[in-house]
Amino acid sequence: MRQEEERKVGHFSWLYGVIAGGCVAAMQIGVGLLQVEGEFAVMLGAAQGLLVCSLTVICGSMMEWLLTPLPIEEDGPVHPARERVREYETAFRSLADSFSGSSITKEMTVEGSGGGAAVLDMPSKVDLLWNTRLQENRAAVAVQLHEMAQIMTDTVEHAWDTRTDEGLEAHLKKRLRTMGLSVHGVLVYQQESKRQEVYLTVNTRRRRCVAVKEVAAVLSKLMKKSMMPAKDSRAFVGSERITLQFVERTNFEVLYGIEKAVKGEEQISGDNFSLYHCREGQFIAALSDGMGSGIEAYKESERVIDLLEQFLEAGFSKETAVRMINSALIVHSDAQVFSTVDISSLDLYTGVCEFLKVGASTTFIRRENWVETISSTSLPAGVFHKLDLDAASKKLYDGDMVIMVTDGVMDALPAAHQEALMKDIIMEHDTGNPKELAAYILGRVKQYQDREPSDDMTVLAVSLVKY
Repeated sequence: MRQEEERKVGHFSWLYGVIAGGCVAAMQIGVGLLQVEGEFAVMLGAAQGLLVCSLTVICGSMMEWLLTPLPIEEDGPVHPARERVREYETAFRSLADSFSGSSITKEMTVEGSGGGAAVLDMPSKVDLLWNTRLQENRAAVAVQLHEMAQIMTDTVEHAWDTRTDEGLEAHLKKRLRTMGLSVHGVLVYQQESKRQEVYLTVNTRRRRCVAVKEVAAVLSKLMKKSMMPAKDSRAFVGSERITLQFVERTNFEVLYGIEKAVKGEEQISGDNFSLYHCREGQFIAALSDGMGSGIEAYKESERVIDLLEQFLEAGFSKETAVRMINSALIVHSDAQVFSTVDISSLDLYTGVCEFLKVGASTTFIRRENWVETISSTSLPAGVFHKLDLDAASKKLYDGDMVIMVTDGVMDALPAAHQEALMKDIIMEHDTGNPKELAAYILGRVKQYQDREPSDDMTVLAVSLVKY
């Protein structure tokens, strides 16, 4: 019976894949033909339909495997299911290499008179433009496939490294029973960095509620390490059986403040920001400055920030997320659209901050009695398909502050002394409150202008505080 059900699931995944791929191919070909793109529209539509079909089938098989209980693996032969996922990973990487290594074989050459530069007629220009768009799509798909292969690897390794802990479960049952809780299961995941995560399935008896923080305190005593509820965890346990996640308490926490000013007579700022707690104790602060000002610039930077949050939530790395955002800005827009991307990623366990900049303004680090700068020389996202990332890493300590600003803040200062003046302004106000410091910086910068701001200005300050 079980084998018959598995065969049915497999048939359905193929059916869903064919339907999804056919729909995508039909839509792409239809739109292309309406735009008079001819055979190239058919080629691209068929390729995208085949890709969607393949991904749907593979993801369906992956979900089928992930939803089945994992066997306890002892020292012995490798389990076939694990090998299957590794085969999927290899297949994704091979597909990515095929997409990135392939090129359009059709060449468009027009002979010029007198050995001079060739002049393309209008049909040739359209063909060349369409071929360029195809190449950009191939490169974007290759990046996505590579990252999907890595996510699959991380997912299966996470699942395989999660084990039951009968000893911990027995002790928890005894301790939590006195609090009116019933323990139904304990899973412990050991990360490579030696930090542990605990998944606890519990519910209360006699219709009472117990604070999750109290459970974390009991767990900390039993494990002899400080544990805390994971991000977005429930605050209380009730009679409904739920699974709670607990992680090792981070060594640092963050405080932040932001101040903004709008250009001239504009009603809305073209700058957008994000303050985001990721998994594994990562805190990300991001700024994006859209091209120009007003509502159009706001929409551009908002799109960049939204995509960044979605990619990070899906498990993509910061670098891959930025590259895919760049591809999206180039491929899916007829007009030239570009935005800066400025990311500061804080590891709340180690205090190490990674900086990633794409056309962004200088970032400042205020330490005890001096200021350090992180600069960028790259172009904004959306300008060229090949993206240059400026990356740096710095160790931060208790009380250090990261100050991120958009171009409008720096451009308001005299051109010859912008960084030096900003360092002086940052050191003038001796405060540990990032909100106060951001407000002070913006107020001082405005003093260098005799009129309304000539560009949108945003100051984002993040302070690292040790527990």
